[in-house]
Amino acid sequence: MPTHWRERYADKVKTAAEAVRLVKPGHRVYIGSACGEPQELVRALAVHGENLSDTEIVHILTFGVAPYAQPKYAQNFRPNAFFIGSSMRTAVNDARADYTPIFLSQVPTLFRTRRLAIDVALVMVSPPDEYGNCSLGVSVDITKSAVESARHVVAQVNRRMPRALGDCFLNVRQIQALVEHDEPLLEWPALGEADDVTRQLAAHLTRLIPGGATLQVGIGRIPDAVLSMLTDKNDLGIHTEMFSDGVLKLARAGVITGRRKTLDPGKIVGSFAAGSHALFEFMDDNPQIEMHPSEYTNNPIVISAQENMVAINAALEVDLTGQVVADSLGQLLYSGIGGHADFIRGAALAKNGKPIIAMPSTADVPDENGKITVKSRIVATLLEGAGVITTRGDTHYIVTEYGVAFLHGKTMRERAMSLISIAHPDFRSELLHAAKRRHIVYPNQIMPPAQAPYPAQYEETITTPDGQAVFVRPIRPDDEPLMREMFYHFSEQTKYLRYHAALKAMPHNKMQVFCTIDYDTEMALIGLSGPPGGEQVVGVARYMTDAEKQTAEVAFTVQDTWQRKGLGSYFFNRLVQIARERGVHTFYAYVLVENSGMLKIFHRSGMVVETQQDGDVVRVLMRLPERERKIPAAS
Repeated sequence: MPTHWRERYADKVKTAAEAVRLVKPGHRVYIGSACGEPQELVRALAVHGENLSDTEIVHILTFGVAPYAQPKYAQNFRPNAFFIGSSMRTAVNDARADYTPIFLSQVPTLFRTRRLAIDVALVMVSPPDEYGNCSLGVSVDITKSAVESARHVVAQVNRRMPRALGDCFLNVRQIQALVEHDEPLLEWPALGEADDVTRQLAAHLTRLIPGGATLQVGIGRIPDAVLSMLTDKNDLGIHTEMFSDGVLKLARAGVITGRRKTLDPGKIVGSFAAGSHALFEFMDDNPQIEMHPSEYTNNPIVISAQENMVAINAALEVDLTGQVVADSLGQLLYSGIGGHADFIRGAALAKNGKPIIAMPSTADVPDENGKITVKSRIVATLLEGAGVITTRGDTHYIVTEYGVAFLHGKTMRERAMSLISIAHPDFRSELLHAAKRRHIVYPNQIMPPAQAPYPAQYEETITTPDGQAVFVRPIRPDDEPLMREMFYHFSEQTKYLRYHAALKAMPHNKMQVFCTIDYDTEMALIGLSGPPGGEQVVGVARYMTDAEKQTAEVAFTVQDTWQRKGLGSYFFNRLVQIARERGVHTFYAYVLVENSGMLKIFHRSGMVVETQQDGDVVRVLMRLPERERKIPAAS
């Protein structure tokens, strides 16, 4: 067993104050990121700062304090952030610090080509193993390339740093100064229970994640909520920039196995980890986890090689054409590009990949006096000065608590209608008016009343007797293109049975009435087959109540190739169930005599059925038995 490194190690041990003297005026200094921030070295650097001037501090996300960003050090330090954390936000927007917008996968090239040469790298490592190799542990990201490119490396050796495996080691010979100092790693705080908005948003996201998918998830309330809802999935994989305790829980539960990953099968692959002490313990010498530099984890080519890659990223604002803002609030620089664009583009190129933007529909925005205003994150036009991270050509899925909008390959009109449909109901009307002013949508386009929000509680996935999955949900105004496609795929017989006439066309002014309902006096459900973004409507059903909301007319139809699979019975029974919950107890329908299939469904409903024939049309009246009628709650 080699031991020569031990002599080198002993010669390099210094105090923090001694080690940071390697930093000279005019140097560019890299500081390790996130939970791997070398806190003892940062504190020593701040003290040493009195002897420095024009020293540039380069870093990505900082979780700890950043004393070098304080106004009193303005002449000594000039921070340069690749990602703006909360400790740097004021300094950047006060012009006391810089922000460099760049894809995280491309930062290592800046270091290695010395376009951004690093003089001193301050990092945290685990104690060396028997071969003198120290692990960068929880923060490999761009730190490894900074270390390999720096003229001098100063490492805080911390026994609390887990010995992570993967491409994350540096040998004692690569380090000029070693500072032995044990202290708890910075932790990403637990955010508590998810609120209703987050849970609804996460529920929509989980529908987009199939078993065997490889996930990129970040840290925060939404990723944690999504991961908590994936316990019924099998063989999920992780290839991500960052991960937190949600990954730990699913790995322990056996949900994350990585067995079906295309690259690095069986491995949880990440670039940095931000979470609790339990997560760090789980990472220590764990062969299931491999930590890699950003040039690997964030490389769009590598990401695209993962089949069934699902990338979930956040946004601050999306306009009606699909432009996504993620690093700024207007002219206020807020965060950074990070891995957002890397993973969106990589997932888009992956076989069966899904690049997803997820965000709550609204944000609480304080004014200069601290007064909070609720604003829509889906906007007619972006705020002045906002930076587009994902272009409208790169955008695929946008998800809010009100549903999923698939934009890729869609027209500007279709995009606008889809985004308006998942915006908060309070803002849909003004968004529609704005879209009309911009001539994006039809001048006569209508929307459901704002007081009737989309009833997501009626979404469900059913399986037909022959094993095909159908996703059923309430209809939305942006379903018009799908509904039109279904209509023109109907056989002449199906059209005749549904509309009682040989209907040849379904123009916009008629079709939009079918798709735009108030979810109060009227309810319509559509069944969708196929992956989100590639669905086809296989059936549709609706009811309309009378003025007293106790009687409703019902109608439904099923696409020709999906008939005789039980969908007609399902749609009718589901409509009756929803109507019953709302106090409706009597139903009627007008059916052609030759439509024996629909008549059988009505007669088998278990309701009291009466029929009256008038020529070729049968009026079917159906009443719930008295014992099954629901008394509506007082309004």
